[in-house]
Order: sequence, then structure tokens, then C-alpha cells
Amino acid sequence: MKFKKNIFTFASFVFLVLFVPQILWAASEETSGAQKETKIYTVIEFESMFMNRRKEEILKTLGEPDSKKQVQEKEVWKYNQIVKDMEQIWDQNIMFDFGRVNYIWSDQPKTGKK
Repeated sequence: MKFKKNIFTFASFVFLVLFVPQILWAASEETSGAQKETKIYTVIEFESMFMNRRKEEILKTLGEPDSKKQVQEKEVWKYNQIVKDMEQIWDQNIMFDFGRVNYIWSDQPKTGKK
């Protein structure tokens, strides 16, 4: 009886030492990878994917915008560094009318040159 108890204890110890750290490590990689990864869209890709979409769909796909403001009495959301055009990463603005995207435009990246 004592022999079976020792084998069970040893097997439990081996399981904990070998498998628990790998399980915890894999779980932490999944959460950190999701936070770091930001999809960069081409302008055409972005417009075809998000034009005439509802606010809720945009939030579900892109998450919260980096800023919100009012332009011409309409709500505008801005996402920083999300669109690639002319080999540079640009900011993207989305204007809503009646809760749907009705206008999209990019802001050129700011450079130190004048």
C-alpha cells in the first residue's frame, strides 16, 4: 500500500514539473501575441472592408479608436498607424452618418522634414 502511494506521489510530481509550466507558458504567449499584433491594411483593403459598415462592426473588428471627435456635426474616429500607403504607415479617419461609415480618409505620417 505504501509503495502505491509513493508511485502516485512521484507520478504527480513528474506531471507537475513537466506539464504545468508548458501549459502556463503557452497561455501567456496567446494573450501577449493578441495584444501586440495590429493588422496593417492597404487603403483599398480598408475602404472595401469598412465603408458603409455600422459602428458596432468597426468596434468589433478594430477595437476602440485612438481618438473620437466631431467634424461637420458628425462623429469621426481616428485609428493611428493602421493603413499603409506609398510605403508608409498612415493614420486612418472614419466619419459616421446615422451610425454608418460614410467617409474615410488617411492622414499622412508626420515627418521631421519641412
